[in-house]
Amino acid sequence: MNELIFALLNQESQQAKYDQKKLRALTLAWSRYGYHGNVIEHNNIDQLLTEAAHTSARYCLIQHVGHVIDEQWYLSHWRQEGFYQGIQRIISGPNFLVAGEPIITEHDTCGLNTDCLLVNLACYRQLAHPKFGDTEAKNHCITHHAGWHFIQASFEHNLPLIRFGESINNCRFDLAKESQNNQFGQLIGLPVDKIDDTKGLSRAQTEFIQRIKKQLNNAQKGAFLFNIESYQDLVQTNNNPLDAVFSVAAGFKPYRILFTQGFHENTHVVLFDYSLKALEIRRYIIEHWDGNNFPDFVRQLFKHFPEPEVFYQLWYGATPSTLDWHDMESLWQQELEKWGGPEAFQTHWQQCRQLPHQYLHCDLLQDRQNLLKALSEYNASYIWWSNAFFTIYSHWHYSAAERKAHYLDWITELSNTAPNCQINGADHNNIAVNSLSAQQYFQVFNQHQYDQLTPQKHHHIEMLF
Repeated sequence: MNELIFALLNQESQQAKYDQKKLRALTLAWSRYGYHGNVIEHNNIDQLLTEAAHTSARYCLIQHVGHVIDEQWYLSHWRQEGFYQGIQRIISGPNFLVAGEPIITEHDTCGLNTDCLLVNLACYRQLAHPKFGDTEAKNHCITHHAGWHFIQASFEHNLPLIRFGESINNCRFDLAKESQNNQFGQLIGLPVDKIDDTKGLSRAQTEFIQRIKKQLNNAQKGAFLFNIESYQDLVQTNNNPLDAVFSVAAGFKPYRILFTQGFHENTHVVLFDYSLKALEIRRYIIEHWDGNNFPDFVRQLFKHFPEPEVFYQLWYGATPSTLDWHDMESLWQQELEKWGGPEAFQTHWQQCRQLPHQYLHCDLLQDRQNLLKALSEYNASYIWWSNAFFTIYSHWHYSAAERKAHYLDWITELSNTAPNCQINGADHNNIAVNSLSAQQYFQVFNQHQYDQLTPQKHHHIEMLF
């Protein structure tokens, strides 16, 4: 999606009704799960588009403050569209000026909902920057709604007015809808056990609360059996085998790191996580699984570590009691393909389970001293922290400035403790970090200005987390 630029519509008129700062933070944070480029911000759509048109982007996605993109984990063989796949489908279709959700009034006048819009900048430039069209009253009774100039320009040039449709709309929330006594703004940041009464919230606000409440309630007893992100960032960075790999206790990526970086018979595998259950399950897998037929072994896991004692981080709609085991088998076959087949995987797995393992229960944002102490004991080491600084839990409980401060503390301590350690993960803006040592990264990180709108990019391989 390099041809796409994001824009944030931050209108002052909303500030009297909503906690604008918190809603803005939610919009930007959730955007970073699928978009890592710069963001333009203004209080006027025409100004946003003027600035976007001066970039090299071909399309501009506009969100107003409080709009949230909620991309789900759909398995590839489902061929199910998420938000970004739906946007790509629109971009790949017939020429258009604008896509979004039209508004039809009782007077049969038409407008566009400004919570989220996709504008074709190539067409916008070709039409000499038409005005978007603000709300306007005609004849003291009929109102032209926002976007009516764009609609008119589309009709005049035989361009279709594209609707987002169900697949896109199912993956987004407008949290800026007014609720009774601004109840939603008051809930942001509250401990999860305080979020009981959702009466008076809009449907989007209620659904969003329920969805994140599931993560807030369960993440600290969660377990990932597979890695959502790919292995493409695991390029070899050291000619010598590792003495230790440090990794969050998720999926098979720590063993893929050993596969790509090299190891010896005394290489230590240190698994750390803020979920004690994730560590217990990883220890059980190491000690009891031979590397063959993982789906069958997962059935054993579900019995030995049942829900709700463990919150299994599975794909959309799946729980241990409801999942389709054909999906589990399909995901396992995709994993084996990455390794060159079942024999190659099993051979590597049998070698890795013989390595000395250590399990550390720690929270990178609040309590990482034991992890840093362990890191200080090795010279040739590698650490993967995934997106530990960019989670639903951290978005809800910490401001963007607080997340940044936690992250800066982490990379400072890491650079001081293990300067030669090769690093891999995501920063506080969910931007990939890889192919650098801790010391190299710390040095370049502090040389550049950055913020939520203009994130730093210090990696060789772009990754989505």
